[in-house]
Amino acid sequence: MKIKLALLLALIGSATLIAQDAPKPDAPKGDAPAKKGEGKGDKGGKKGPQRPESVDEATWKKFMEAQKAAQNDDAVKAAKAKGAEAKTPEEKQAAGKAVMEATKAAILKADASLESVFKALEEARAKGKGKGKGDKGGKKPEGEGKKPEAK
Repeated sequence: MKIKLALLLALIGSATLIAQDAPKPDAPKGDAPAKKGEGKGDKGGKKGPQRPESVDEATWKKFMEAQKAAQNDDAVKAAKAKGAEAKTPEEKQAAGKAVMEATKAAILKADASLESVFKALEEARAKGKGKGKGDKGGKKPEGEGKKPEAK
């Protein structure tokens, strides 16, 4: 009886080792984890704002170049440094707004014609605020969440 038990344990042990060495089957495409930069709503890093439909490609390219150049402005650098020192969420939010305002000022100082791009971005943000994940008011619309009545 002891020999049979020893052989059974040896067989199970070797089967486990063989199974660990076997190559893993490829996961189906639907189960693959999303890589950074992929997926809906993921910016995949800081790419910046999306071009509004009302802004033509040449003006947008000019705006993006001005935005990159504005990062070297002293006021923008100072606002970013102040933001790095912020500790509370309120301070961080205020610092973020300060960086955005300093960047906007630097862009407009470089090229005042880009004011139209800022207006288009504000309009796009205003439109986008109505969109989102459901009603955040706490109340559900009538009929939602109710079970259908049995007949």
